[in-house]
Amino acid sequence: MAMRQQRTVLFVCPHGAGKSRIAAAWFTGLALPGWTALSAGIQPQTEVSVHAARLLAGTPVRALLDESAPRPVSAVPAPQLLVAIDCADGLTADVRWALVQQSFDEQMCAEIRDRVNALAATLATSQPS
Repeated sequence: MAMRQQRTVLFVCPHGAGKSRIAAAWFTGLALPGWTALSAGIQPQTEVSVHAARLLAGTPVRALLDESAPRPVSAVPAPQLLVAIDCADGLTADVRWALVQQSFDEQMCAEIRDRVNALAATLATSQPS
């Protein structure tokens, strides 16, 4: 029996410290078979945004938040899917999300969670057998 290859979805936001971290945590929490999530930034900050931990506090995915230093997009070799969150058009992306909610609040967190759930549902129905 052949082992299924692990595929990577890379969530990218301008600084790789907030929106992409929240998205990766929600995606990881779904435990979609064959997929893993990472985050990166176009111009990475030196540390994870305090907003990410604050918005995920009390959620089932708080423990899944990657709190290592934000990485540049180039540090993730060949992701199978790149999701750009509020990024300028200069980044080549498979999916682009322009968030309605721009304030780091519960509504933004819910919007990211809902978009991640919809993405995961799409990926789950397109899984190779």
